[in-house]
Amino acid sequence: MRVLLVNAPALDYIKYYNSNAYTTFDYGLLSIAAVLEQHGHSVQVWDGFVDFRKAKDFVAFNPQLIGFSVIAGPNMEGSISLSKEFQALLPGVKIVWGDVHASVLPEQTVAPEYIDYVAVGAGEFTMLELVQHLETGTPALTEIKGLGFKVNGQPVINERRPFIKDLEALPDPAWHLIDVKKYSTPGLNTSRGCVNQCTFCYNKSYNQGYTGWVSAQKIIKQIDHLQNTYGIKYIRFNEDNFTFNRKRLREICNLLITRKRKIRWSCDARADLSEADIALMAKSGCVDIGLGIESGSPRMLEFIKKDVTAEQMAATFWNFIKYKIRTSVYILYGMPTETVEDFETTQRFLTEKLDRPYYMFHRYVPFPGSAMYDYCVEHNLIKVPTTLEEWPEYVKYYGHKANLCEVPQEIIEAAVLKWSTTYAMQRFRFTLKHDKSYFWIIFKNPLKFLKELQGLWKYQAQVHNYHRTVVKEQREKLVNPDVLSLSRSGNSKTVV
Repeated sequence: MRVLLVNAPALDYIKYYNSNAYTTFDYGLLSIAAVLEQHGHSVQVWDGFVDFRKAKDFVAFNPQLIGFSVIAGPNMEGSISLSKEFQALLPGVKIVWGDVHASVLPEQTVAPEYIDYVAVGAGEFTMLELVQHLETGTPALTEIKGLGFKVNGQPVINERRPFIKDLEALPDPAWHLIDVKKYSTPGLNTSRGCVNQCTFCYNKSYNQGYTGWVSAQKIIKQIDHLQNTYGIKYIRFNEDNFTFNRKRLREICNLLITRKRKIRWSCDARADLSEADIALMAKSGCVDIGLGIESGSPRMLEFIKKDVTAEQMAATFWNFIKYKIRTSVYILYGMPTETVEDFETTQRFLTEKLDRPYYMFHRYVPFPGSAMYDYCVEHNLIKVPTTLEEWPEYVKYYGHKANLCEVPQEIIEAAVLKWSTTYAMQRFRFTLKHDKSYFWIIFKNPLKFLKELQGLWKYQAQVHNYHRTVVKEQREKLVNPDVLSLSRSGNSKTVV
C-alpha cells in the first residue's frame, strides 16, 4: 500500500520560522515509516517544517492512506486544513491522526468527517495492522488495538495497544525518506516514557509510567550511520529525559570516548545530575544542555511536583557551566496559583543564583492529558474546546493572552518583552563572562562565529515578531467579544 506520513506546520509558524529555524527529525513518523517499509509498503514522508511542497505535489504518488503526527500546537491548524485538502484532491483516501493529542482525546479527534481513524499511543504496529486491514480486510477494525474509528458517525475507540517492550527490535528510523541536511539539528530518540510526575506534562496519562530504552550499543551504531551516510557532526537526543537512566548514560559516554567518536551532542535533562556524570558527558562530546527548571519558587516547584529543589538545580546548572557545556534554562510562567511573589522569586533566582543565564521563557498552556490541565478544568480556569477545530485558537489564546495566574498582566507582558528583546545580548554576555574560551572561535573559524552570531540575532527577531503578531491578533479579536469563543467564563481573573 502507498502511505504518506505528514508533519504539518501552522501558517503562522511558516511565516516567521521557515528560515534558520530550529528543526529536527519527526522520530515518530520515521519509525512508523521504517516498520511499514519493512513489511513491503511504499512510504513517503512530508515534513512541512523543512519541505515546502504543497498537497497537490503528492497527487502523483496517489497515497491510499495519509497519517498525520499531531500535537496541540504549531501543526494542528495545518493538519486540519491539509486533511480536508487531501480528501478533496484524492477521493477515497483515508486519513489517520496520531501522536499525543489524538491519544489523549481520541473521541473528539476522530469525530470530524475529514478524519477516518486515530492511532492511540505508539503508532508503529497500529498503523501496520490498519494498512493490512485496508488491503485485505483483516484484521477487522475492532481487532486492531490502539485504533479509533467511527460507526454510523459515532466514535469507537478500541482497547489500548500494549507499550512496545523491546524498542531494540524496531528497525532504524527511515532517514532515507527525508532530506537530512535540511534540518538544523539532526536528532535521535532513544527512549520512551518518563517516571516523573510533573503536573504540567502529558506523560503520566500518555505513557502511564512506562519507560523503554534503546541500548548504548545500538545508539552508537545509529550515530555511526548518520555520520558515515550524511556527514553528521552534531546530534540532539530528542526525548523527555535522556539522562534519567544513569547506567545507560555512562555506557553511551564511555563508548563515545573509547571508540573516539568525533560527535558533538546535546539533550534535555532534569537538573539533578552529579558532577561526575556531567564531567563524563563533557568528555564524550556533550556541548549543549537544556535544563527544565520551570520555576525558582519552592512553592511552585512543590505545586508542579518537580521533585528537585532550587538549590539542587542551581548546583547542577553551575556544574554544566564549569565543564563548558552551554546551558539553556526552561522557565514556565503564568501557571495556576502563581503569585507575584512566586514570579519575582523566579526572576531573582535567575539573576542572583544563575547570573542571568540564557533561558527560554514559556507561558504555561494547559494541554490535555496533564494533571494541571485537569486542575484548570476543575477550577473553571479554562474553556475547554468542544470540537477539534477550536484547539488551534485555544493554543494561541492561552499561549499568548489568557492569564491563568495571579500575576497582573502588565507585569507578565513587561517580563516577556524584556526577554524577547534581550535574549541575544543575554546569551552573549553570559558566554563572555563564564566561557571566554568559546571566543577563540573568532580566530579559529571566524566564518562559523559570524554565522552563529547572525543566527542568534535572527532567532531573537523571529521570536519577538511572532509573539508580537500573535498577541496583536488576540487583542484585535477581543475588540469584538463574539469573535473569540474561548473566553474564560466564570473566572473573575479574566484579563480582556
